[in-house]
Amino acid sequence: MKKIIISSIFFIGMMLCASSCINEDDFIQEGILKITFSNTYSVSNNTKVSVEVMDIMDREHVIVSKEFVGNRPVEFTLNTGNYLVRIMSDGHNTLRAFQIQKNKVCEISI
Repeated sequence: MKKIIISSIFFIGMMLCASSCINEDDFIQEGILKITFSNTYSVSNNTKVSVEVMDIMDREHVIVSKEFVGNRPVEFTLNTGNYLVRIMSDGHNTLRAFQIQKNKVCEISI
C-alpha cells in the first residue's frame, strides 16, 4: 500500500513538472503572407485590387479576402498549410500557390 501511495505522489509530481515546461508558443501554428506590388505598371495608385486566399485543396471557398485601392502591400495571418492566392485588378487575374510555415513570412511580389 505504501508503494502505491509513493508511486502516485511521484507520478503526480512528474506530471506537474512536465506540464509547467510547456510553452504556449508551441501551440501557435501561424505564419504571415505578405503581398507586395513591385510592378507599378500592372497595379497603379488608383486601381481597385481584390485579393482572395483559399485552401489549395478547396478552391471554391475563400478563406479571407481584402479589397483596396492602389498598390500598397497587404498582409494576412494564416494557419500553417498550403494555399492559393488570387489577385484581381483591372481585368488581370494572378493565381499563385504558396505555403505558410510556423512563425515565417511568405512574401509574394507581383
